[in-house]
Amino acid sequence: MQKSNQKNSSDKIYDYVIEAIRQGKFKPKDRIKEQDLIQETGLSRTPIREALGILVNEGILVQDGKKGLMVSGLDLISITKLYEMREFLEGEAARLATLFVSKVEIEILHNIIEEQKHISDIAEARANNVLFHEMIYRCSNNNYLFKIMQNLDKSLILLGESTLAKPERIQETYMEHANIFEAIRKGDEKKAQEMARFHIHQAYKIRLERVLKNKS
Repeated sequence: MQKSNQKNSSDKIYDYVIEAIRQGKFKPKDRIKEQDLIQETGLSRTPIREALGILVNEGILVQDGKKGLMVSGLDLISITKLYEMREFLEGEAARLATLFVSKVEIEILHNIIEEQKHISDIAEARANNVLFHEMIYRCSNNNYLFKIMQNLDKSLILLGESTLAKPERIQETYMEHANIFEAIRKGDEKKAQEMARFHIHQAYKIRLERVLKNKS
């Protein structure tokens, strides 16, 4: 029973750090101290170390010789490679979805799209976006691809503010999602793949513009 409680505490720490990075409380290169997490969460050192170990293994945190444990940072080359991989895999997931999607899954995707149509809040748009993409992964009927995409998506939190923060991006994303959905619904493998890859490429361009702007 004690082991189970310890695991639950570790999960809470893991979620706390992930959310803190996602919201910008912890930024790339920021030092992460065990004592700070103890004070902020009220949890003990053992589950904190377990959670931090998992985050290191996932590449979210890194050990630095001088600073100790800190949030990872992604350079321009890493960002490009991350989006190249995601573009390829998202395209493949959408293509496979046209082959294996069920009627129930089509209905679920349709409901997600319909809900997205009326969203203007960034936090809601981000949550809907995650839901849509995870549903596509599930529809691909490939558990290995699903796990890979989940892990890849975690790396995106290291990039800071969502691309949905760009004023027109919420509406653009809705249209791009709708195009992906229609291709899947019609069973058009090529179109679904093309639309999914286009969607990720558009997000990459926004991200690239933001990175280059911050460097200037």
